[in-house]
Amino acid sequence: MKNTMTYSVALSTAIETMKDTMPEVAERLTTLRETLAKRSQRSDDSKAKASAKRKAQNAEKRAELCAQVLPILRDTITTDMTAKEIFTNAQERLPQDFTVAKVQYILLHEMRDEVVKTETKGKANTYRLAE
Repeated sequence: MKNTMTYSVALSTAIETMKDTMPEVAERLTTLRETLAKRSQRSDDSKAKASAKRKAQNAEKRAELCAQVLPILRDTITTDMTAKEIFTNAQERLPQDFTVAKVQYILLHEMRDEVVKTETKGKANTYRLAE
């Protein structure tokens, strides 16, 4: 079980215990608790901003990659083809780090409105451009 005694809880308990017998100490502890709360809030804000920035950068990189890869895949898909066949035919024009799995991911996510997926039990799915 996780320990639920945080600094804030400990300070609040100490403040309540000391407010009648040692009011000066209770006052200083109250100030300390408020300072800790402000620091925590700033830290949460910083994390949220960093996360938003990271997401924006990733989206930008993804858009650049798609701008490069999507035309290649559109040119490659001529008939019903598996992701592996598409990859094999386009491999020379795709970025070096591209794999069959990446091609399939793009077919299913980035090009989902442009391709028709045909599922056949026991065989690999095939993809063709929508008309």
